[in-house]
Amino acid sequence: MYEVNQNGATYSVLEWNGGVSVADRLRAGDTLPVHEFLPNAAGLAEGLAELHRSGLVHGAIDPGAIQFSAAHPAKLGAFGRPHSPATEHDDTRALATALRQALTGTDAPDLLPSQVVEGIPKVVDEALTAAERGEMSAAQLAASLRSAPYRPESQTESGWSWRWVAPAAVLLVAMLLIAAAGLSIDVDPDSPFLFPATPQPVPTAEPDEPAQPAGVVPPPPPQGDATTVAVDATSFDPFGDNQAEREADVPLLHDGDPATAWRTERYFSQLSGIKPGVGVAFSPTQPVGSMEIAGSAGTVFQVGWAETAPASIEGWEIVSSGTLVSGTAALQLPARDGGVWLLWLTTLPSQGNGEFYAEIAEVVFGP
Repeated sequence: MYEVNQNGATYSVLEWNGGVSVADRLRAGDTLPVHEFLPNAAGLAEGLAELHRSGLVHGAIDPGAIQFSAAHPAKLGAFGRPHSPATEHDDTRALATALRQALTGTDAPDLLPSQVVEGIPKVVDEALTAAERGEMSAAQLAASLRSAPYRPESQTESGWSWRWVAPAAVLLVAMLLIAAAGLSIDVDPDSPFLFPATPQPVPTAEPDEPAQPAGVVPPPPPQGDATTVAVDATSFDPFGDNQAEREADVPLLHDGDPATAWRTERYFSQLSGIKPGVGVAFSPTQPVGSMEIAGSAGTVFQVGWAETAPASIEGWEIVSSGTLVSGTAALQLPARDGGVWLLWLTTLPSQGNGEFYAEIAEVVFGP
């Protein structure tokens, strides 16, 4: 749109679209790909045709006059440039030359876009050449460019094609045949080229070091006070056959060494399907106020108290419960005058081999 101010100066008002021109892109070594060129080239020619229908000419079209950004359609600008008298055909010739340069990246007049740009239709060569010779108006150039075969990226063929079905079926059949052949081969189990199919012996522990289950990482030590209360301990298994659970290892629970541990028996289903639980009873030498447990993560437990150790689980007062989420738990115990404390395990973690058991590395009582 043109306006004349009070001083007689003429100016134009245009939409701002980022200020990047085709000339800027060419200087950066960036030509226009086909999917960007075709819709924008036709639109530029249509815009120029509309300008000519209004009785005006541009007179200064070149790659620097075409404003372009990936997010907006191309715009024809630079109307305020000084220019020599020009005709409508001069505008059309200049636009065709600028469009050819946008595709080829060069101003060589004999280089056709289809010679350097893959996928550009021949009709584009013909339309730009005719326009540069002055044989087309802007409206005719727009119509020719608009008729060029073009399929936007969003309409391109899907990655799925029935052409892939036959090769895929052949590959599948070949894989099945190979698998069947492999299963039919007699294999020498003692072959040195095979991985061992039977469990390998686990190295035995040193005589003074209790054996640890293979694959179980020893739990971390409890983060308690340096001051601890001495205790006596015994296993508590009222539902077991021998009324005890690995009694010989119980002293490892309170020996101050987190590398040693008391472990439950190995069960081949979850403990709740076999019996209500299993545990250890502790008799502190003085009243206690805290308890820290380090053991296998995933172990669900309860803490009970009684004045004297009862023969059944019903005789205990359950004062706390929880799960060893990270392998450790710190509890505040209610005030009790003496008595016996019970660590009662109700759910044991799965070891991934069909076995369920828990290790308790250390139980520490504080005053």
